Amino acid sequence: MKKILSLLILSLFITISSSISAQQTNYKENFYKLFISGNVSKWDKLITQFEGDITKRDIASKIELLGYYYGYIGHLIDIKDEDRAEDYIDKALPLVTSLSKNDPNNALLKGYHANIIGFQIAMSPLRATTLARGMMKNAKAAINLAPEDPIINILSGNIFLYMPDFLGGNTKQSLEQYKKALVAFESDDKLRENNWMYLQLMVTTAIVYEKLDNYTEAKKMYEKVLQLYPNYPHVRDKKYPNLLKKMNKK
Repeated sequence: MKKILSLLILSLFITISSSISAQQTNYKENFYKLFISGNVSKWDKLITQFEGDITKRDIASKIELLGYYYGYIGHLIDIKDEDRAEDYIDKALPLVTSLSKNDPNNALLKGYHANIIGFQIAMSPLRATTLARGMMKNAKAAINLAPEDPIINILSGNIFLYMPDFLGGNTKQSLEQYKKALVAFESDDKLRENNWMYLQLMVTTAIVYEKLDNYTEAKKMYEKVLQLYPNYPHVRDKKYPNLLKKMNKK
């Protein structure tokens, strides 16, 4: 009887452990699937689930959560839902500040911190006078600490792309960093696996080419996106058709 009971307990433990393990490995895939299907608005519920998951209390998980905050805040700003964007900034800033205190030379944290400050400036440009210095300091520190890291190149490139020239913006510099990140992504299958940032990177690179009036390269990049993600609605229904219209007018 004791042996049977022990086996039942062991079986239950294995089942629970397997369930927890499956849950731990599903977040990245689920966020990715929502992103490539154009359903980033549904990240909200998944983020809430992640926040409440007791298996996600370690430092690596907190940094992972910070990445989801970063992606979702950008989406909310894009759709002009600034109230909710502020709510998520209010979550992200204390988290990145707390993590940075314990790991002051973490390039990824500095990159995220710069972008979160950048979001604040994007929503309230008048705050640039007080926030821009800290933003640029974090962005430069990130790239100095990890100049070859593709995620760092994306995060630093974002600052150069979206900030005005007088705040340190430089579209050509952002393109160089995005291209560097693309090389890294395309040489590493594991880095691309279930990574929404790869798709975002390609789209943003195409946008930079458009800003620089290099429509030919922008077209190539959008076509590459559609080859890899033919059902991605943002490019399929908006960015690519709009570019073709621009090119036909020239």
